[in-house]
Amino acid sequence: MSKIDNGRVILGGLLAGLVINIGEFLRDGILMAERVAGMLTKLGLSEPSGGQMVLFAIVGFALGIVAVWLYAAVRPRFGPGVRTAI
Repeated sequence: MSKIDNGRVILGGLLAGLVINIGEFLRDGILMAERVAGMLTKLGLSEPSGGQMVLFAIVGFALGIVAVWLYAAVRPRFGPGVRTAI
């Protein structure tokens, strides 16, 4: 079994996290902004603060790193490719 290159996992994970964060922004901040605002009002919640937005971004990057690490961990057994990634 080959050793996982942690540097490449972190770099790929940060790239995946960037894609996740951009997707979240486009979906929640632009495409569904009115619906999200309506749900927040209906639930009696306020808009997320700046600190909460930073935390969400950090979680997005962490999710990207975990996803890339998981792919790197299963790749030796299942082989490279889209089927393994899915």
